Amino acid sequence: MNKEQILRAFLEDELFTEQGLLKEGEAEKFKWTDPRKIKLIEVLRLSIDGVMSSETEGVSSMKINKYLNG
Repeated sequence: MNKEQILRAFLEDELFTEQGLLKEGEAEKFKWTDPRKIKLIEVLRLSIDGVMSSETEGVSSMKINKYLNG
């Protein structure tokens, strides 16, 4: 699986439509480069990117904290 496929798998959870973050069926077409700045999706991107690039958990955690507090 590539980063985009992993992200889509997470976005298919009904939480995203229930909370109004995505419309029904939008997860299947979601692109990694989608310009919307939804914090939960951005954190998922950072996490997936960290795992795919073999980042340590500490580095990934620091990037996520910096994004959320920035």
